[in-house]
Amino acid sequence: MKLLKITILSLFFINTYIVNSQNIGDFTSIDPTVAQSASFVISSSHTFQKIGEVGDPLSEGGTFKPKPDFTAYVPIANSSTNGYLSINSEGSAVTDGGGGVMVFDINFNATTELWESTASEDLDFSGVGGTAANCSGTVTSWGNVISCEEGVVGDILVPDGYNDLGWNVEINPATKTVVGKHYAMGSFAHENVTIHSNDRTVYQGADSNPGYLYKFVANTAQDLSSGNLYVFKGLKNGVGSWILLDNSTQSEQNSTLTQSGPGDHDATVFNGIEDVEIGPDGMVYFAVKGEGTVYRFSDSDVLEATASTVTMETFVGGGVSYDVNDGSGTTSVAWGNGNDNLAFDGDGNLWVLQDSGKGYIWVVKNGHTQASPDVEIFGSTPTGSEPTGITFTPDYKYLFLSIQHPDAGNIANQVDAAGNTLNFDKGTSLVIALSGNLGSPLSVVNKDLIKEFEFFPNPIKSDKDLIIKGKQINNTKLYSLLGEKIFDIDYNDVNEVKLNFKNISPGLYLIQINNKETSKLVIK
Repeated sequence: MKLLKITILSLFFINTYIVNSQNIGDFTSIDPTVAQSASFVISSSHTFQKIGEVGDPLSEGGTFKPKPDFTAYVPIANSSTNGYLSINSEGSAVTDGGGGVMVFDINFNATTELWESTASEDLDFSGVGGTAANCSGTVTSWGNVISCEEGVVGDILVPDGYNDLGWNVEINPATKTVVGKHYAMGSFAHENVTIHSNDRTVYQGADSNPGYLYKFVANTAQDLSSGNLYVFKGLKNGVGSWILLDNSTQSEQNSTLTQSGPGDHDATVFNGIEDVEIGPDGMVYFAVKGEGTVYRFSDSDVLEATASTVTMETFVGGGVSYDVNDGSGTTSVAWGNGNDNLAFDGDGNLWVLQDSGKGYIWVVKNGHTQASPDVEIFGSTPTGSEPTGITFTPDYKYLFLSIQHPDAGNIANQVDAAGNTLNFDKGTSLVIALSGNLGSPLSVVNKDLIKEFEFFPNPIKSDKDLIIKGKQINNTKLYSLLGEKIFDIDYNDVNEVKLNFKNISPGLYLIQINNKETSKLVIK
């Protein structure tokens, strides 16, 4: 007993040290030479928990919608443990029942150290003529979410003078209501917006080719329904300025792309602007998917009270390869195309999600330059998928994102921090954190499997047999915390099983019985 207490205390202090000495951006890169697989591969220092997956029932009716995208954590009173999770559906309401936004009331359970949902609802957009292709967006300082419609459809289905799709839509996750579509922000394939701290200036881009970079300056703070719209014209590595667009009538607001293009303002063309974010340094960063580049620029007058000067440069990518060290060696990895969603963590690192190749989650470390690069790879999404949407809690301990359109044939059998078995054969939304911040490793002591089965002893020495008792035991599996399957043994309706772990390294594992009941196991 004394030895057990010492072991538990050691685990506690080691866990506490790791949590207190690390931030979410502190990790060792994954091995970039490994091929993409059915599993969700992330750095070994972190773990994840499922929030929901396509087809799961929602508490207020309906099911989790297809093609989950932007996962916007909206804190209640700036809380990092209690808030709303707004999840976009990038699907088409016509072809696959998608499109729209779901809102989950979520909170972090301090006892289980897991996230829980107390309510979930599919919002009603009928008051604004419906919505679809809801891609990314942003969380406003006033507690609302901007959901961006990536598709553009003319004034066909709801003849009201405005294009049916191609707008920024504001929702209130607390009241589960739609504030409205913001026509003054322009009609184009919206991917994302970012709002300046003045609550008036918004930077955004068109996810098309040709695509353009825009600045919107609202007339009134926290009211995006009216204002001036500008398009960027200038050098991609050099100086440019903003050109004011005609934006007061319905036809002008419907024709944002036409006004920006050849024969009119001849604005600078970008091949698919995905995400736009304002960095902690005050510069504006934006990802261009087709160019494989993240640019950044300074804006001398964010309110455009006078003609501002825009100074732009390539921040990361642009046909460059970077040395990635996975702890055992260094590999030169091409940045590639497909730069998508962006987000800064609390240390000023830029997280870049990639929707091509291996579905990498890149992290560009604070202080990186093209002359002195510092780039790591945090994760790789399952076969056929891309990582989408990304927000952090205010304390930056938890990261929310979605896995969109994975291959339907994926069989990953990964076990998350809550004991859920995931195959990643359908769209899934997740929360990610350091292992010490998600799921309690100390909860394994003297913990039996729930309901049908019991097993003992736990912790167990590697030279002892683990006894499992229960009715109709048909299968046992052992997983590492990273989801690696250690063994998979079938039985024929037996009532007792003995397992020996003499060839398995000491550590914390997950044991699963009959593919449904999972618990943590300590091997000493």
